[in-house]
Amino acid sequence: MNEVAFLIIVLSAYILPVVIVLNSKRTQGHEKNAWLIGIIFFSWLALVMYLTIVPKHGRVKKHRKIKTKG
Repeated sequence: MNEVAFLIIVLSAYILPVVIVLNSKRTQGHEKNAWLIGIIFFSWLALVMYLTIVPKHGRVKKHRKIKTKG
């Protein structure tokens, strides 16, 4: 029974970083896919890099339409 509990804990620890990145709004599209591939191969190390490198508030929109009076 101990082996089963240990296996569940290890599997959960491996899957948790993937779930965190999937639910994150920091990245989108291909960028998120690249981070997921990195996390699959390097798990927690890639998650720490993701949390430190990627901006917290996601991407800033470059082009905003400004309304002018007149």
